[in-house]
Amino acid sequence: MLEYQKSRGPRYPFAWLGVPLGLILLFTIGPTVSLLVGGAVSGALGCNSPISATEPCLFMGVDLGGAVTMAILFGFLGLVTLPIGTTLLGIWFVAAVIVTLVWWQRRWRANANG
Repeated sequence: MLEYQKSRGPRYPFAWLGVPLGLILLFTIGPTVSLLVGGAVSGALGCNSPISATEPCLFMGVDLGGAVTMAILFGFLGLVTLPIGTTLLGIWFVAAVIVTLVWWQRRWRANANG
């Protein structure tokens, strides 16, 4: 089996590219998802003003006003994470293109050599 892997050439580094991509996407859209979920819960429960937790936001007798307020306030972190995450995605894309080109070249050389 090792001989078969050697003749195919190097394997593509999916994990080395996939894990950072997932972390960058989570960092970028996480606060926005928090904002949307907090707004959806607030709207579904009929809370008037989710930003000020003065009015109770009841769900089955439990006040979720504080949690909904925090989810919506964390959503405003998206004003910082979206531009940073977009820049990181651009850097990741350039790195992914370079890694792919190097992988293609190594694979081509491995197949040409035998």
